[in-house]
Amino acid sequence: MPFNINLWEEDEGIAQFLRLSKFAAIGILVLAFSQFALRKLFKIRSFRLIEFIGWVFLEMALIALVLSMLYQYDGISFFLFFLECISYAALVVLIPYSVALLIIYVFQLRKKNNVNNTLNHSDFLIGIPDGNNVVKLSVPINNLLYFESADNYVVVQYLDEGKTKKKLIRNTLKNLENSLDNSVIKRCHRSFVVNLKSIKLIEKVSGKFFIHIKNSETLIPISTNYIPQFKDYIS
Repeated sequence: MPFNINLWEEDEGIAQFLRLSKFAAIGILVLAFSQFALRKLFKIRSFRLIEFIGWVFLEMALIALVLSMLYQYDGISFFLFFLECISYAALVVLIPYSVALLIIYVFQLRKKNNVNNTLNHSDFLIGIPDGNNVVKLSVPINNLLYFESADNYVVVQYLDEGKTKKKLIRNTLKNLENSLDNSVIKRCHRSFVVNLKSIKLIEKVSGKFFIHIKNSETLIPISTNYIPQFKDYIS
């Protein structure tokens, strides 16, 4: 058995199975407490990668602490037993997080395919979804101008009968960038994604590049990090 947890007590058969199941149940309860209580307490809605890794280690420490308090046996110090439990906690955490990450990956892949299918079956239309993958606006690809970030929303700038209009959709530029056809839609700035078909010209001013969009007075900057994506247009 992993980490000799079958030797922590002298049992076997059903009794050992129930005891080991209890270990797993403790781990699940601690994870539930972490995700539904601690995150709500600290008002944490999402993680960056380094924060997520730190949170996983915190959950492992909490599981190990509970196991140490419940199952420490004579002949070993609390600290050494805690370290031993950390290894078991890692095993408990690894399985649900692996499954969760796989589900998220499959969901994101299906989400991207669904939106692309909407695009492919709409001829000249491009479907623009919200954060729940519900298409809120469909416009001809040649009429789409650009997206601009606005807190938790995205402002969609487009043409309708020759007039520039905008629509506010609850989503993020990152989601749209991942969902839509990136051969036409390009990120140029942390706050802007442009439709390449709508670029009128790219101008260099004082060492910086700016995009002029058709039927729009807005000058959209190209950040240094995104210049390589536009090398075919500015070289």
